Amino acid sequence: MACVKFITETKIFQQSGQTDTNANSVIFVNQGTSNVTIDGFLLTPNQSWNITGNRDEINVKVYSFNFSGAGINQLTVILKRYV
Repeated sequence: MACVKFITETKIFQQSGQTDTNANSVIFVNQGTSNVTIDGFLLTPNQSWNITGNRDEINVKVYSFNFSGAGINQLTVILKRYV
């Protein structure tokens, strides 16, 4: 069985915006103290949202996110990309 090569990429956002995925899996982690909403899905501080694909699948969605409330904004996005 041949190995499938991939890399991981980490992005950190501190302002509302968008991010593309083009990856097999994506993990959103709210590492701030304010809430963040990703395409209608609320993440409170220290919560995460993991979206995984099967082998050889790629998620091509662009996700929009918005911070709300007082506090520190920090959304970490971890992507698994095939090479």
